[in-house]
Amino acid sequence: MFRLSHDDLRTAWSHRTWEDFAAAPASDTRIAILPLHGFADHGLGLPLHLEEVIGSRLLRDALAGIPPSEACVLPPLRHVVGPYAACSFSVDPDTALALIGEVAAGVHAAGFRKLVLLSSSPWATELTATAALEARVALGLHTYLIPLSGLGLDLHPSSAERSRAQAVGAALLGVVPDAAFRAPDCSDGERRPGYWNLPTHLAPDSTLSGPLLLAEATARLRRLLGEIAAHRTPGTAPALIHWQSMPELPSAASLAPPVGLGSHLAQLTPRHLATLTADLHDGAVALLPTGAIEQHGPHLPVGVDAFLGEVWTSALLPRLPQGTPLWIAPAITYGKSNEHRGFPGTLSVSAQSLRHVILSQARQLQAWGFRRLAILNTHGGNSAVLTYVLREVQTTLGLRTAWLSVPASADLPAQERAYGFHGGTWETSLMLAAAPQLVRFDRAVCEYPSRIDDPGLLRPEKAAATFAWLTSDVSRSGVMGDATAARAELGHAWIDRGAATLAAQLAEFSQSKSSR
Repeated sequence: MFRLSHDDLRTAWSHRTWEDFAAAPASDTRIAILPLHGFADHGLGLPLHLEEVIGSRLLRDALAGIPPSEACVLPPLRHVVGPYAACSFSVDPDTALALIGEVAAGVHAAGFRKLVLLSSSPWATELTATAALEARVALGLHTYLIPLSGLGLDLHPSSAERSRAQAVGAALLGVVPDAAFRAPDCSDGERRPGYWNLPTHLAPDSTLSGPLLLAEATARLRRLLGEIAAHRTPGTAPALIHWQSMPELPSAASLAPPVGLGSHLAQLTPRHLATLTADLHDGAVALLPTGAIEQHGPHLPVGVDAFLGEVWTSALLPRLPQGTPLWIAPAITYGKSNEHRGFPGTLSVSAQSLRHVILSQARQLQAWGFRRLAILNTHGGNSAVLTYVLREVQTTLGLRTAWLSVPASADLPAQERAYGFHGGTWETSLMLAAAPQLVRFDRAVCEYPSRIDDPGLLRPEKAAATFAWLTSDVSRSGVMGDATAARAELGHAWIDRGAATLAAQLAEFSQSKSSR
C-alpha cells in the first residue's frame, strides 16, 4: 500500500465521493477550508515547501475531534502569487485570482455556504482579500480569511514573528536551519509595500520552543474556525456550535518529521537548490504530475487522479536506472474537469488557468537550468490543453518535452479498453491496490458511454466523429466502465508494469540527443 500525502481520512475533500457531497444535509455551520501555500525562500534556512509543512499540520491538529460533517479541507492550492526572486512556481495575480474563484465555484456547487481561505504566504494577503470579496459577490459564498500571521507565525521579512515560524518549521521537519549563504536584497522596508526580493537571513532563536508555539497556533486556529462556523451576518440568530474545547495536543517528542519523498524540488532548502541548479546538465529531467479533483462514481473518491499521480511517481522512482537525473516539480492538483459539472465535489479550473500554471512551472524550471520537461498526466480532461501548451513551451521556451503514458493493460476486455476510461476496472483496481481504504466497493457499478458494437460511427470518444459531452449526457452514476470487475491483484500487477514503463520512458528521454 502506498502512503498518500492526503492522509486525513476524516476531513479531506479529496477522500469523499460525489454521492457523499450530494447526501450532506444543508448546514449554516459547515465550512470548507482552502489552504493557499507558496514555495519560497523566506530567509529561514528551511525547505521551499515550509508553508505547506506548517499549514497542513496546523489544520490537521486544529480539526482533531471536529465532526467530519462540519469541516472539509480542500487540497492545497500551491500556485499563488510570488512577486520576488525568492518565490518559486508562482503565478501572476490574474491567474491566482482566477484559480481561487474557480475552486470557490466548485465549493459553492457542492452546497457549502462558507469558505475559509487559509493563506500561509506573506505575499498573498491582499490578493486573497480580493478573491474573498469576489466570491462573496459572484457566488454568494460567505468567505473568510485567516493569514498565517493571524496565528502568530508570520513569514513576512519585516515581522518580529518570523522567528516563531522558523522554530515551528524546524521542529516539524526535524532539521537544523541552514546557515546564510547569500546576501539579502531588500529595501524601502519602512514604506508600503517595501521591496523584499531576497529576505534577510534569520538565525534560529534557541529560546523558542517549536512544539509549544505550534500548540498555541493550533489552539488559535481552532478558536477562529469555531467562530467562523458560528458566524452570522447582522440580523440573524447565532449558530449553536462548540469548537472551543481542545483535544490533547501533541508533545514535543511526538513531532516526528514528515516522510521524505526523495527527488522533490520543493523539499530542497535554498542552499541545496542553488547547488543543484549550478550542477545541472542537459540530461536532467523535471517531471511535472498533473491531475484533477473530480467525481469518479459512487465508489471512488474525488481525489483519484491526484492520488494516482502520487502512486505512479512513488512507484517509478525505485525503478529508474541508477544515476538518472530526475527531479519532481510540485504537482498540479486541480485540473480542467468541467465535463463533470453537476456532480458535487468536482473542482474544475479553466483551460486558461491551467495553461498559465503550466507555463509558470515551465518558466521556473527553465530559469533553474532544466532543459527537459516530462508531463505525467492522470486526468484525460487535461490532455488537449497539455498538448497545445507543451507545443508552446517547446517553441517559446526552448524546452524539450515528453508526455509520459501508461497504456491500458492488454488484460482488459476490448469493451473496457475502448470505453472504460473513468472509474472503471482500471482506475478502481489501481485504487484497490494503492489505497483500498478509500474504495467503497459495495457501491461499484458498470456503465458505459458507448458500446463497440453500437451501429453507426459517431461516438463520444475514439471514433471518426465525436461530440462534446458532459458526464451527465453519457452516465447516470458518473462511471464510464465496469468497476465491478476491478481486483486489487490486477492493480498491483498494473502498477508494477506501468511503473517500469514510465521509468524506461524517463531514462530514454534523459539520454536522447536533441536535434536543436
